[in-house]
Amino acid sequence: MKTQWKVILGFLLVLIIVIFAVLNNQEVPVNFGFSKLYGPLILVIIGSAIIGALVVFLTSSTTMFQQKRQVKQLQSQIEEFETNNQEKLAEDKARYQREKENEIAALKAEYERLLSEKDNRIQQLTGEEAPKNDTNNPPLDYYD
Repeated sequence: MKTQWKVILGFLLVLIIVIFAVLNNQEVPVNFGFSKLYGPLILVIIGSAIIGALVVFLTSSTTMFQQKRQVKQLQSQIEEFETNNQEKLAEDKARYQREKENEIAALKAEYERLLSEKDNRIQQLTGEEAPKNDTNNPPLDYYD
């Protein structure tokens, strides 16, 4: 349906241009400074419009190309920043996780030490002899 309206609109515009051309077919002079040409008014109007459109296209195309180049450059910068951001995030996450694991290991070691001291103290108070450290099983080292 949309294409039909475009075709109908195109025919209407062509019809308007044809009517405009028939109404403006007088000969007019066009002075270029060094030469003078005579032609129908409609050709002068259409020629001027085409030259104007060409000038607008040429001036806007350079701006468009510059903007496209700038957009590509900015998109590559965005991708680079996103990549760097992800890498830094992963590094920070790993560092934080290592720190927390080290803290947990230190707390576990402290807990084991305190538990051992309590066991020794309980055995001293009850009169039993404290078990000696087993030399075959050295204590665990929780630190990196």
